[in-house]
Amino acid sequence: MTETFSAEVQSVVGPMLSELGFELDAVDDNVDEGGRRASVVYYRADDCKIQIYQSAREGNINCMIGPVDAPNEIGLHDRSGRWQYLPRFSPQPDVPLEELVKSVTFAARSDAEQLERVKTTISENFETARSGILEMFKHQ
Repeated sequence: MTETFSAEVQSVVGPMLSELGFELDAVDDNVDEGGRRASVVYYRADDCKIQIYQSAREGNINCMIGPVDAPNEIGLHDRSGRWQYLPRFSPQPDVPLEELVKSVTFAARSDAEQLERVKTTISENFETARSGILEMFKHQ
């Protein structure tokens, strides 16, 4: 993991998050995953946060949403339970399992390709995820 990850996130996903009302909150390029390193970039809006992380252990780049008071801790290791994957709040596709399996690929993807996928995930799920995370933690 290098400092270039945070720069890539800010370049690829940052402008869209800015349009949604988010500002860069924090960057941690030195998350310890049991001897492997991870990086995470946190963005904050008035009512929620988004993190985009690169995990050496998981071997991927992904994103999560949390309430504005979620700790700046990589969601994979978050013990507060406040970080959730955005698609959790969206209706699941009514597609047979066989079709879903066909769409899965294990081909290696570049960081740029993975960040574009993260950008699409946020774009497609943000409004539902935002409403869901606010509802989930409204009484806490």
